[in-house]
Amino acid sequence: MGQNQRRAFWWRLMSYLDTGDFEAREMEMDMEDDPYGGPTPKEPPSPAEIKALREEASKNGVRDGKSGMYDEWSLSTGSRPPYLATLEARRLEAMAHERVRQMRDMERLERRVAVTESDLKKHQERARRTTDEIDRLRTQEEDIQRVLSGEQVTSDGVPEGAGHAGRRWAEPTRTLRRRVVGGVARFAMLALLVAVELPIQYATFLYLGENPVMTWAFVIGTAGAMLIAPHLAGGWTKRMTIEGWRSPLLPSMLIALAGWGTGVWLLAVLRTAVLFVPTVDSITLQQVASTVDALGLGRVPVTLLFTGLMTISGVVAFTFGYLGENPYATKLADLQRERRKLERSLASLEGRRKRDEYTLSLTGKRITRHEERWQAYIDATSTPYRVCEALYLNAVADTMRNPAFTESASQWLRHQEEKPKQPA
Repeated sequence: MGQNQRRAFWWRLMSYLDTGDFEAREMEMDMEDDPYGGPTPKEPPSPAEIKALREEASKNGVRDGKSGMYDEWSLSTGSRPPYLATLEARRLEAMAHERVRQMRDMERLERRVAVTESDLKKHQERARRTTDEIDRLRTQEEDIQRVLSGEQVTSDGVPEGAGHAGRRWAEPTRTLRRRVVGGVARFAMLALLVAVELPIQYATFLYLGENPVMTWAFVIGTAGAMLIAPHLAGGWTKRMTIEGWRSPLLPSMLIALAGWGTGVWLLAVLRTAVLFVPTVDSITLQQVASTVDALGLGRVPVTLLFTGLMTISGVVAFTFGYLGENPYATKLADLQRERRKLERSLASLEGRRKRDEYTLSLTGKRITRHEERWQAYIDATSTPYRVCEALYLNAVADTMRNPAFTESASQWLRHQEEKPKQPA
């Protein structure tokens, strides 16, 4: 695999790994399929081809030297004999093909420059928008920090002395470690309460006579709802306490608490009814009073007992929700996290912008080196034909053994070397 193939393979792979728009990469990927050749000159003629061309020139020189078509004046007028004219035509044909490939390569280079300029403008525009977004987030952060410090921010961003809705609840932003520890503690406590509720609810719903799947569905759903509802209500209450009670969260909070309170009462009544169900003696097959009846407890005390226990669990869940982070501090943390993300994106855009600017700064040098490279290759393409001309005339001179013709051939070759080269 050549250098161009490896480069195209790598860019083809990068197109799947990088989602950004980079048109120059897609354009480079097609360079191997270009019918006019790739962006670099093709390989020079093989030694076998050069050797065959030189042998052909020598044979033709020997043949023409014996034919008597030359004398000492044949080259004095600067004319070109038939075989030398054929060699010159073949040389010009090879050079013409290379000049076509050179023009195609220059066109590709110009397209690369144009696409790089387009990429540079895109990166500059994206960097500008990202910078504006970062400035906007910083302004919001400053406003929230003033609120957390107990100051009120007016519409023009100037702090006032009057208290803000969150002034009485101002607190510093919690660190990431503190936030993680608090979240783990709340999750652990809620998991512990759910673990306590599950066997109690299972013993209650077991009397419904459903299959095990339905029974566990009732148990898990009820235990989760009886803890999640007060926990959400506590978080909403904290938020409305800070931001104000005229909030669309107020109906949701009241509905959650009402549903939770109703659930507590109904579950306590159901659990009491289950406990007072008489059992059947396995020997006498007679009904035996339940343990609660033996203790002499009535239904009302038992119902109140279970109502109090489930209320305690709900109050704990409500308290954990209420002790959540200040919503302003949470918003500040979200803004800071978003700002850091945009700053990383801006750093990447700045790197791409500098890369494109550096690439464009090398445009003049790349064009100069492009001209030098192709001119050197075209000269290398022309040289074998020049060598064949010298070999042909040398074979003619060796065959004729005429010093005058030898001198004339030398002057003719020197004159060809002194001719100005055609620009590539």
